[in-house]
Amino acid sequence: MTLEEFLQSEECVLMLIFQQYSPSVSQAERVLESFVSQHPKDARLLRVACGTEDELFKRYKIRSNPTVLGLRKGREIWRHEGCADAQTMDQVESRLVGNHA
Repeated sequence: MTLEEFLQSEECVLMLIFQQYSPSVSQAERVLESFVSQHPKDARLLRVACGTEDELFKRYKIRSNPTVLGLRKGREIWRHEGCADAQTMDQVESRLVGNHA
């Protein structure tokens, strides 16, 4: 599967954009991994290190590091600048994995 096919997925793709070797990102990554494991049929996680996918940064207008995007069929449905925590994910759960027509 190509990156573009992955991004065009019916499932919600949580894209974590991060600077490598950041302790706060490790915590956010664990939160996102937990969320995805609770919703294996509805959500996937994509990790993108700064400087590795410049076209994605331009396409989704990434200005902050870290940033978490919720994407469906390649379209942004949610954005969180900074590290997402469990409370944040609980608040947007229905938007990310709910009924998505």
